[in-house]
Amino acid sequence: MRKYETVFIVHPDLSAEERQPLFKKLTNLISDHHGLLVKIDEWGERKLAYEIKKQTRGYYTLMEFCGNGDLVKELERTLRLDDGILKYMTVLLDKGVDVEAIKAEIEARKEKEAKPEPVQEEVPVPQEPAIAVQAEAPETAIAKSEESEKTIELERQEEETTNGDI
Repeated sequence: MRKYETVFIVHPDLSAEERQPLFKKLTNLISDHHGLLVKIDEWGERKLAYEIKKQTRGYYTLMEFCGNGDLVKELERTLRLDDGILKYMTVLLDKGVDVEAIKAEIEARKEKEAKPEPVQEEVPVPQEPAIAVQAEAPETAIAKSEESEKTIELERQEEETTNGDI
């Protein structure tokens, strides 16, 4: 068996209730041709890169499945004939897949989605106190730099007088 993904764009005027029969038809088609549906991921309505059938928006959907070439032919034929589909593209993901491993992956994903994650209590992390840095007015900064220069000059003079006494 091979693993495929099909991305198709549904007409934006179709409501959720009108899209569901299309999704149901596609999933039934996969099971009728002895395929395995891995997932259907609805990306939602988005702006199209260019106008398709006089539409500037479309409802994007990704469908991953496993099957053979006959399944892909029939799926694409169904998508081509449906007026609600603006565009579609099927890509081969993997030539040889282990069906049992994919079934286990699907079950694990379902269990993860069904089981709520435990809420972990956040422990506050002690942080070092932030050093406040304030911007000073240019006049204040100049005055302080002049004061520090005077202080440095006085300290140097004191050292010279002290060194001379010893």
